[in-house]
Amino acid sequence: MGVFFAHHYMTMPDQVIVLARDHTVYLGNSAPVESRRVIEDVALRATYALLSRRYDVRNERALAFAFTKRGQGQARGYLNDTQEMFENRKVHQEIESATVDFAIVNGQYHALVKGVLLRNGIYFGHPYLHKRDFALAMRLERSKSDTELPFKVAGMRYWEEEQDV
Repeated sequence: MGVFFAHHYMTMPDQVIVLARDHTVYLGNSAPVESRRVIEDVALRATYALLSRRYDVRNERALAFAFTKRGQGQARGYLNDTQEMFENRKVHQEIESATVDFAIVNGQYHALVKGVLLRNGIYFGHPYLHKRDFALAMRLERSKSDTELPFKVAGMRYWEEEQDV
């Protein structure tokens, strides 16, 4: 029994501190690149870069870090389409909860992040608070460099709807 736990402990991924290219420090794992943990981390980083936002701040560095050039174009398209509404209503948006599912289809990695957004702002002079369900489907590509995330978002589709409370 002791040998089993010793072997199990030795094969567990190590916790490591990582300095990312965008100069943020985060806790990572020494898991294999194609592991569930790595893909979940990349998907959540991309989701937070896209959806955790304010009306007066654009997080371009986080987008460039998590998305390929094509993915950045799609992300900026969504951000530009919603920017006027965010500015007019002074919207602050945060992710309240999120779950990640992933699949490998024909050798390509795909991630689906589903969760709840918490959006507050001012509408016709009155403060409001909305919860919205969202789903973000992403196609991931392997990064070309070791100084970047192991995967980057190359394509995405986004859906959201207001919760019935």
